[in-house]
Amino acid sequence: MPKMYGWVREVVPDSLADRAGLQSGDLIRTINGHLLRDLVDYRFYAADEELVIGFDRQQEQYEVRISKSSDENLGVLFGEEPAPFIRQCANKCVFCFIKGLPERFAPQPGLAHGMRASLYIKDDDYRYSFLFGNFITLTNLKEHDWQRLDEQKLTPLYVSVHTTDPDLRRKMVDGPRAGDIIDHIKRLGDMHIACHTQLVLCPTINDGECLDRSIHDLSALVPIVESISVVPVGLTKYNNMIKTGELPPLRHYRREEAEKIIAQVELYQRRFEAENVSGDPFVYLSDEWYYLTQCDFPLAKHYGSYAQIENGVGMTRYLIDQWAHTKSKLPAALPQPRHVTLVTGIMAQPIIEELAEDIRTIKNITVQVLPVVNRFFGAEVTVAGLLCAQDVLAALEQNSNLGDLVLLPRVMLDNEGMRFLDDVTVEDFKARLGVRAEFVRNAQETIEALRCLALPSITASRMQKPVRMQSRL
Repeated sequence: MPKMYGWVREVVPDSLADRAGLQSGDLIRTINGHLLRDLVDYRFYAADEELVIGFDRQQEQYEVRISKSSDENLGVLFGEEPAPFIRQCANKCVFCFIKGLPERFAPQPGLAHGMRASLYIKDDDYRYSFLFGNFITLTNLKEHDWQRLDEQKLTPLYVSVHTTDPDLRRKMVDGPRAGDIIDHIKRLGDMHIACHTQLVLCPTINDGECLDRSIHDLSALVPIVESISVVPVGLTKYNNMIKTGELPPLRHYRREEAEKIIAQVELYQRRFEAENVSGDPFVYLSDEWYYLTQCDFPLAKHYGSYAQIENGVGMTRYLIDQWAHTKSKLPAALPQPRHVTLVTGIMAQPIIEELAEDIRTIKNITVQVLPVVNRFFGAEVTVAGLLCAQDVLAALEQNSNLGDLVLLPRVMLDNEGMRFLDDVTVEDFKARLGVRAEFVRNAQETIEALRCLALPSITASRMQKPVRMQSRL
């Protein structure tokens, strides 16, 4: 079967598609005469109530007719990525994540196969922004892309702004039409498309008065702009202190600088909360600022619908509250003594320690929290989501008592839950570790894993339930 969009991997039993006769292996080519280019087309055209679906089966062409409500799911699962050709990024952002990786084919100590290949794909694709919340710059849209956005009303999008100063944005993003961001956002508004925006701050480059200007300019575009996230630049040892063009060298924020950023943004938050009927602060600080300064995290009501949680905005508060609501499901006791190791990154250690204290109330259980230093990307990279298998294994193998269960954040792995950043498979990781290990997404899965300590026959598959909001801590 050729690799193109529309190949049916699975049909949900007793679904509309199943009753219409669609089968796994079919290739859906058209809906109501429209060729399917990707998942966006499928979702858009399948929303109609009367459908004529054209598909191929064993080199023969067929059509089926389906009547449905506009929000009813056909029950088709596809067999490949949502877009067959990812729109590559043409920009040269000063803080691009690719610059924070080792050279693609350069030999690296401890890497058998090199880094995961997908890490080196620079996407700037509006389809992925709409489907998954990926941030895009809006610099590479051609006229037919704008026409499609208008036709299909792909809203909301997630837009990397960084600064609204045209000259500075050209220097920071270094891409086609980089200085036209305000005009681009206004054009989205003319199409009734909203967006969530982010400002990745770099010390002395786009903070201070530049940050004031960006917040002011973007707030003037409400309701097109629905939120702003303020995020500190993330650097590794491969791009820390790198200098690009006329801009100062990139570096991490210091604590006293982060405290000033929080104070500056909080002034706007209080103003917007007072002005908005919903009390929405509109501009949000990512969790890293609070960790860096050891400030308290805002309450859940501050984050509203958690619109930018995948960008690290409110993720810690969500985890804290989720744990508070579910920890009552912890077992009171285990039938025999058990020892558990909780693995995390350096940044989240204080929060995970709090969770561990609750777990220690279980009779017959001991718990240790093991924060892993990121030696591959550099010790200043402290989130669990950027830990490589080699660093995690090194930390675990130095520990003389891992106990009966090692729990690790699922965010260390790729979307399929199969590989670490350094291309080590979960299967190889577990084989080398030699102790039962489970990767958990959230509080519920953590508690279920602990409850399963008393039921060793229950497999890990029971714990792998899809949950959109997962902790990256």
